[in-house]
Amino acid sequence: MRGLKYAYGELLTDIAKPFIIGVLIAGIITFFFPDDLTLWANDHSFLSMLFMLAAGIPMYVCATSSTPIAAALILKGLNPGAALVFLLAGPATNAATINIVKNIFNTRALIIYLSMIAICSLAMGVFVDFVYEIFDVQASAVVGQASELFPESIQLTAAVILTGLIIFNMISNFRRQARHALSH
Repeated sequence: MRGLKYAYGELLTDIAKPFIIGVLIAGIITFFFPDDLTLWANDHSFLSMLFMLAAGIPMYVCATSSTPIAAALILKGLNPGAALVFLLAGPATNAATINIVKNIFNTRALIIYLSMIAICSLAMGVFVDFVYEIFDVQASAVVGQASELFPESIQLTAAVILTGLIIFNMISNFRRQARHALSH
């Protein structure tokens, strides 16, 4: 019972904000980005990885919000390697981590840390694109196919339940904070 309470209470409350932000950004990307992103990304695979590395490192995105963003970019035609670079580099280089590494160690260690994240992310991106090329898989064609496993009515019901749980937890958290503030 404590596990369910944690999963649908505290944990859901912790991930709700970045999840909602990620879904909103993914929606914006899906609506506003051009559909021919595929042409540029396929012609400039490594350059698109460098671009996503440059976008991911300074941007504070947690894994919860970066996943729907990467899925939306793949849906628009970004190569999967570049999306993986974004998924690896973004969450690993958030401002808190950078500050801790610099303060506990030094600037040299921070430079090594960021360099290794960049090198490993790019290497994994190149590897993923290589695997997709060998198996001749189009990432944009397979994104979202898991939704076909469940009827739309179940998907909508799950979305309503998730939304309701998020709203319920946000209201409960707000009330708890208000009571705490009034008691002190």
